[in-house]
Amino acid sequence: MSKKLQGNGLFESSRMMLPEHREAYIQHQQHLVHRHPPLIDPQAEEEMTRVMAAAWYSGSPVTITLFDEPADIQLTGHVLRIDASRRQIRWDGNDGEGPEWIRMDQIIGAVAESEI
Repeated sequence: MSKKLQGNGLFESSRMMLPEHREAYIQHQQHLVHRHPPLIDPQAEEEMTRVMAAAWYSGSPVTITLFDEPADIQLTGHVLRIDASRRQIRWDGNDGEGPEWIRMDQIIGAVAESEI
């Protein structure tokens, strides 16, 4: 029996790859790479908390950046409540879905709309 039919020989002997298979392989490899949330120093975390507290008191909109696996998410809306004991904020975005709780450890950036 020839070597091409043993083990993985059939695929190793094939030198041609379809463009669709190549694209699917590249996308698969990109999904295997896992991002890790960045480490935020205490000073930057305090500044984000200050921005969100000021937006909460004034009722002004704020843009927050959330860490997500494929890419970071930017949301613009209003802070309705800050729960320091549970380290969460009550968020009402401009998407019309209604208020939701967001954990503070997901937030990697906060900018007041007046600073943009």
